[in-house]
Amino acid sequence: MLEVRNLKKEYRDDSVVTTALNGVSFLMEKGDFVAIIGPSGSGKSTLMHIMGFLDRPSSGVYKFEGQKMDDLTDDELAYIRNEKMGFVFQFFNLLPRTNVFNNVGLPLTYTKISKHEKEQRIKKAIDSVGLSHRINHMPNQLSGGEQQRVAIARAIVNHPSVIFADEPTGNLDSKSGQQVMEILQSLNDEGHTIILVTHEQYTSEMAKRVIKLKDGQIVSDEKIDSRRIAKDGLVK
Repeated sequence: MLEVRNLKKEYRDDSVVTTALNGVSFLMEKGDFVAIIGPSGSGKSTLMHIMGFLDRPSSGVYKFEGQKMDDLTDDELAYIRNEKMGFVFQFFNLLPRTNVFNNVGLPLTYTKISKHEKEQRIKKAIDSVGLSHRINHMPNQLSGGEQQRVAIARAIVNHPSVIFADEPTGNLDSKSGQQVMEILQSLNDEGHTIILVTHEQYTSEMAKRVIKLKDGQIVSDEKIDSRRIAKDGLVK
């Protein structure tokens, strides 16, 4: 589904060159749940932004569903990003003066499906994260965990091929973070491909595979043999 080969990303500020990614390569299959971990500055968010068509690499090859990123125009990238990718960010990125229903429906704004179909998709997405009883609430009427669940509903409403989650628990308490991770895990069990960027060890252990970055390079790429959530909320 995803192919990354010898990917490099450099940022230039006058004569200063900062290398964020330095020769990253891996393959990812449909239905994977991959956690990308590493310390601050390791390049994990830069990598996610490139894979999510939010940025372009300096060199190397990135293919999404067989299409090379270099072969696509900005408009084509935007279309694929809206139709085939869902995003969940640390700070939710909800519209503050828009209720849950309309926040979740944002990715459907420019689609050609009927109004009835849009409404059904939105309600189903909201129900899947357990927030049907909050459908008319505003973001400031929700807890942090509930806001992140709204963001997840928004990410899946367009039936994307892959969901990118960038530090989705980073702004939550441990209980809310656990609930969010359980939802992502359930979505993966249903067949959704999940790419998670995190610095939290317990969060990464809920994935099927963990790629660790350091100084813009992959230092380990390991499969997780089993995933189990104990009643005390810890991953064993």
